[in-house]
Amino acid sequence: MLRKFLSLSFALLVVAGCGAQSPKSAAPAADAVQSTADYVVHTLDSSLSGVAAFEAIKAEYAGRVVLFDFWATWCGPCRAAMREIDAVKEGFMQRGVAFVYITGETSPEADWQRMIRGIAGHHYRLTKQQWSELCQSLAMPAIPAYLLLDAGGGEVFANLGEGGYPGNEIISNAIEVALTK
Repeated sequence: MLRKFLSLSFALLVVAGCGAQSPKSAAPAADAVQSTADYVVHTLDSSLSGVAAFEAIKAEYAGRVVLFDFWATWCGPCRAAMREIDAVKEGFMQRGVAFVYITGETSPEADWQRMIRGIAGHHYRLTKQQWSELCQSLAMPAIPAYLLLDAGGGEVFANLGEGGYPGNEIISNAIEVALTK
């Protein structure tokens, strides 16, 4: 019952900001503005639509297996999932898998900047409009949500419609499949 309540609450928060916007032409994807050995912060052209922004992000990782993690700083299940995946993430990163974290403006920038220092991977913070459009276009009512693409850009795993971390075993198995394609 509590899980249903929390899922519905997250869904309402995410969906409330979703709105349609006409796609704009894609600009260069992103510029790294901050980097350490563990994390890289990218910026996007704020004039891009949510769909165009996501296409630009995906283009940055063409030819690589990539796990997209849609999350927010205020989301307890998102933060718990990030701690859980740490047990398997480093090994996959050493094999060339990219871990890409995408959030929106519901994550206050100062909190986001502070939190990502402990999250190895590539980080993007979308505008409210980009996040809303992306949520709508991916039919993503709740977070955390995940999308795994193989090196050819094909979808190997997604739980965008239901949200929640599926666990390390499922994610690891899906990444192993993606690495063989």
